[in-house]
Amino acid sequence: MASPEPLSSSTLSLERGRRSRRVIILLACGLIPTSLSAQAWLFPQGEGSVSFYSQYLYTNQHASYTGQTFNLGQIFSDSLIMDTDYSLTNKLAVRVSLPYIFAKYDGTHPHPTTPDNGDWHSTFQNFTADLRYNVSSRRVVFTPFVRLVIPSHNYEYFAHAAVGRDLREYHIGFNIARRLDPILPKAFLQAQYSYAFVERVLNIAPNRSNVDAQIGYFVTPRLTLLASTQWIHTYSGVDADFNLPQAGLTGEYWLHHDQISRATLTDAGGGFSFAVNRKVEMFVSFARSVEGTNGHLHDALVTIGVSRTFSTKFGGENPDTSTIAQGMPAPNQAIVCTCARK
Repeated sequence: MASPEPLSSSTLSLERGRRSRRVIILLACGLIPTSLSAQAWLFPQGEGSVSFYSQYLYTNQHASYTGQTFNLGQIFSDSLIMDTDYSLTNKLAVRVSLPYIFAKYDGTHPHPTTPDNGDWHSTFQNFTADLRYNVSSRRVVFTPFVRLVIPSHNYEYFAHAAVGRDLREYHIGFNIARRLDPILPKAFLQAQYSYAFVERVLNIAPNRSNVDAQIGYFVTPRLTLLASTQWIHTYSGVDADFNLPQAGLTGEYWLHHDQISRATLTDAGGGFSFAVNRKVEMFVSFARSVEGTNGHLHDALVTIGVSRTFSTKFGGENPDTSTIAQGMPAPNQAIVCTCARK
């Protein structure tokens, strides 16, 4: 039997580029999953990833409109999440997710609804879908996106242990990212901004701005460290004063305060990811709230999961492969943050 023909140096370089790209896409995609944040870097056409992860959230602090904190009981939440990211072309990608959430409240200030009776309760939360289009993929990667958030069903929102706010949201925003070469060729920085148009309640539209930012460093081809932060700011809504009964609110405003609070929040944290092989990535992260108003602060937010890349018959040659093969490693996916699913 004839020996296989040796590969040329250019072919080897392209193959290494494809392999490195897939590993790094998977690596960055899996780190510190978001509430389905869109990504700056896209997979090649016909390729994507499926991620499975659990996100544990603990809080015992409510923040008033001044930022003063109150211990009104303990809230435990555990989310089981699967999300899928797939590139329809080299420029256009879609990502979808639907979490299943377990929640429990333990305290002396329950809301008069079933989720706060001290037992664990569980249900599906919100279906989320992103559509993003990459405009620039050279030194600065720029990828605008739109996002749709639709409750999977009418679930209870008036509870400490509610799984969500049961509101439709429509986001428009962009991702921007860059490697930090030549100063730190193994590091990258990226950020995302979005404006959320939120369903009106009692003639109040709690629209908000969302900012995610991340810096990552590839310690080895398999190990990556990251630090992330998330900031949200709601422009309209009610203010809560937990020094007063019903947070100083009356009537229907109290019943809907979690939906229409003029909340702000800053979370920060870090994590790491380890590439098991070319297609499988394991990741762990921890985060907590730095400050906030008119809502819950996160005392601990722990995420553990695994992600796997896949390809389909619709895959095509990626025109940027030869460029990406130069100067590796480089991040090719991810806006990752420490935000909670609730």
